[in-house]
Amino acid sequence: MALTFDDGPTDRTTAYLKALRDAGRVRATFFVTGTLADGQRAGTRRIVAEGHQVGNHSYTHPDLVQLDAATAFAELRDTSRVVRTQTGRAPTLFRPPFGSTDARTRRDAARLGMTEVIWTADTVDWSGIPTETIVANALTVKPGGIILMHDGLPTTLAAIPKIVQGLAERGLCPGRIVYSPTPVEAWPGLTFHAKAAPWR
Repeated sequence: MALTFDDGPTDRTTAYLKALRDAGRVRATFFVTGTLADGQRAGTRRIVAEGHQVGNHSYTHPDLVQLDAATAFAELRDTSRVVRTQTGRAPTLFRPPFGSTDARTRRDAARLGMTEVIWTADTVDWSGIPTETIVANALTVKPGGIILMHDGLPTTLAAIPKIVQGLAERGLCPGRIVYSPTPVEAWPGLTFHAKAAPWR
């Protein structure tokens, strides 16, 4: 399974990275927005330097489906450029804000060399729930699944070691995200082509 964090980098990203190291040098995937990456350049570089994946989460976090074609494509293109400038390589993973996607969004991602990634376990950490509930929601994940969390939240930060421990007790270890030729169901009516796999 894979740990993923959206909406960074933030002023807490460094603490998230430390929590992952302290939990056993666990690696994760951070889906960054272009505006935040522009303002937290050291954060994006450090994510990569510590061995994590960086994905594209749009530039300004809009609902891409509601935008005209040119504006929607620019959201993806501009963030890929930011990540490439800061880290030396363009992202190969993309997560649409709010999980809102359609055929055009998937084509735009593919045009930029990215696989669309949704999730299979939503912690709902953004809603103000306590750390214990975030942990419980994360641990509903199945092998090969993808857990959605968010950067910048103290409750999520506190949940990281507990999630890693809970996964270990089930014999699961956080992995990287790769393309899946077999469709994966995010929720009824929406599938995507990504899964977790062991780090190489």
